[in-house]
Amino acid sequence: MYGKVTRYLHDRKFGFIRGEDGNTYFVHQSKLNGEYIDTGYYVFFKPFQNDRSDYNAKNIMVIEAPERKRRYGKTHKKHK
Repeated sequence: MYGKVTRYLHDRKFGFIRGEDGNTYFVHQSKLNGEYIDTGYYVFFKPFQNDRSDYNAKNIMVIEAPERKRRYGKTHKKHK
């Protein structure tokens, strides 16, 4: 499933992803598999259930990161 990271708290090691189905999924650092995520990232993830919640995310893969787009995209100002 695809979704957008709505909030990620690096100091607390967890965050939330708004899935394409409209639900909000909890993500913990232990489920990132080495990926770096931050608020605003567009990601692919696998939803799963545990004893605490039906809406959890694992196997996160970053599809698009806003700072990558700004750095390498067409958002640079042209110099005259």
